[in-house]
Amino acid sequence: MLTRFMASACVTIAAAGIPTAVALAPMPAWGEEAKPDPAESPWRVTLGAGAIYHPDYLGSDEYEPVPFPVVKIERGALYVKTEGPGLKANVMPHGLFEFGPIVKYGEGRSDVEDAIVDRLPEIDDAVWLGLFAGYTEKGIFGDRDSLGVEIEGLKAATDDNGTTVTLGAEYGLQATKRLSLSIGTSATYADTDYAQTYFSVDTAGAAASGLSQYAAGSGLRDVALKLSARYAITREIGLGAIAGVSRLVGDFADSPIVEERGNATQAFGGLFLTYTF
Repeated sequence: MLTRFMASACVTIAAAGIPTAVALAPMPAWGEEAKPDPAESPWRVTLGAGAIYHPDYLGSDEYEPVPFPVVKIERGALYVKTEGPGLKANVMPHGLFEFGPIVKYGEGRSDVEDAIVDRLPEIDDAVWLGLFAGYTEKGIFGDRDSLGVEIEGLKAATDDNGTTVTLGAEYGLQATKRLSLSIGTSATYADTDYAQTYFSVDTAGAAASGLSQYAAGSGLRDVALKLSARYAITREIGLGAIAGVSRLVGDFADSPIVEERGNATQAFGGLFLTYTF
């Protein structure tokens, strides 16, 4: 269940920062500059775990909780981190710009809770490869906030399951010495191959499930909003929370998988505890 949804979530709900990005770095108090200590290692590692409550699959109205790991390894501006059921790496050594590869696994659909949708042909998990680029500007309204934009493209490498492109923006604020907040929005485009794989119902599928036959086309798949918070219990230990909602639109919302058996509005929430050293 986790791999099916989180691969979708990575390109829908959280383009501007997905759950694994919550509370990954220790936060200095107001007025403190993060000055490097020559005696300290240039490496920083964050490990954590939590749980996330989300739909069974993209378009479902059935929800379930699952455990969720958090891993991030940093050296200066460079990093590798978990991104749903996969990895994302920044290979650009610049504090404001980010660019790098993404690899993910999942987004199949099998053994779902909805007995009708479960009669449709199974969709195997796939390996997804892509790139992302982002820019963050600090000090938008003061010295405690930032605004970032990011674009991400993913293509199924192991099956002809299509391509998605997500554009997102996120505003972050250091609200208090220990509390940071952010709000992000995103929109995802999906091509025809993706639409046909995940939202169309062919003749065989209609006969097996009783759903209406349907051919989905390319276009804007969804728009999303995400809120997140991080509280620094200590400089090393952080508690993070995230909540988001997205809305399927166009051909994706009109699919009988969504319109007849699911819900075009998708929500999720999670809590995470991290430790940085």
